[in-house]
Amino acid sequence: MKTFALLALFASALWLTTGAISAAPTKAPVVEPDFYQWLETEQGRNASLAQLRQQCDAVLDATKNLSCSVTVFARMLEAKAANQLPEYYLAIKDKHARAIEANPDLKPLFSTFGSESLAMLASTGSFSVNGLARHEVLPLHPYADDFYIADQVLPFIEVGAANGVSARFVLDTGAPQTRVNIATAKQMGIRLLPDAHYRYNTFYGEKGLAARLGILGSLRVGSREFRNVLVFVSDRENLLGLDLLSKLGRLKITQRALELNPPPARRCDAPIAYSRLDLNQRLVVAAQLDRRATLAIIDTGNVDYLTAGSPGRQESVVQALTPGSSSSGDNYHFQRFDGLLALQGESMAVTYKYYPGFTIPPSLMDGRYVPSILLGWRAFKDFELNLDLTSGRSCLNKV
Repeated sequence: MKTFALLALFASALWLTTGAISAAPTKAPVVEPDFYQWLETEQGRNASLAQLRQQCDAVLDATKNLSCSVTVFARMLEAKAANQLPEYYLAIKDKHARAIEANPDLKPLFSTFGSESLAMLASTGSFSVNGLARHEVLPLHPYADDFYIADQVLPFIEVGAANGVSARFVLDTGAPQTRVNIATAKQMGIRLLPDAHYRYNTFYGEKGLAARLGILGSLRVGSREFRNVLVFVSDRENLLGLDLLSKLGRLKITQRALELNPPPARRCDAPIAYSRLDLNQRLVVAAQLDRRATLAIIDTGNVDYLTAGSPGRQESVVQALTPGSSSSGDNYHFQRFDGLLALQGESMAVTYKYYPGFTIPPSLMDGRYVPSILLGWRAFKDFELNLDLTSGRSCLNKV
């Protein structure tokens, strides 16, 4: 199975200059608000989409206004606010047409939706989450169905649609957006946007894979129902991504079950942060791998125990697999290393993989770039995830 990574241009488009703005040359100098500093405040973290737009509109510098506008647009996609996208999308294109045309990252981003798709989005009902928020334990399955034997075991969960069709989706905390297989999309009655297209990359180095966008009228997880859901449709497996998981309330993920609205966790071995630097929102935990500080992405859609963004030190190598010589039956070339993983000061010996050509971007820590790492599904034999984004108390706990 492959962990889904959204089109890289969304990420790069958001890395426009966001430094401090100098005072306007007037008789009474006034410093414009710094949008990204404001986002880090309590007010910014809890802001509605309307408040985000208002704060960005106050930024008069054209380059910085374009940057924060793309960030607001990304938040609209994250919030699944499909019917708010057209007006804002067109407003950005009109206001910053020349800059967008000259930017190789922004130009394809603002060519995603055609006029028919924008009209369909505008007429879509508002996204909502319905149903009682009660305690439920939903079983996880190791395979996509009872008749399919996979080489790699991942957590699948039953997901239903309003028309009675159900399908198994990978429970994927590493996928920023929910993705639906083409066949499943047809069965569930997803309305494809006629002239909206995008491309995405996978962790294993596949780049520029084509996909579609569509509207799913209803999607059910347990007793909770999402309505008017903007989803991504491709020929790959179904993924229930972080965009919808984060809207289910308090969660607990163990090796056997997804628990909705469990009692609050009594302990917190390793605090988890909800990273939203770009559209590819992530769950990250501070870690050290071989004494190198980094951020570990909690990725239940990755089959490995731990995957690193750079190869291990040669003295710690257990088995270096050259391309084409993988002894595990894996379809992707990798190298295997022994390492030392530390979370909140507690260390444990692990075996991890490095895939040459992978697409996870590096993290900036203490002024230098260090590799990102993924804690995948096999790590859940040792850990469980307690996700509580509302209270800010999300934790990765030892089992």
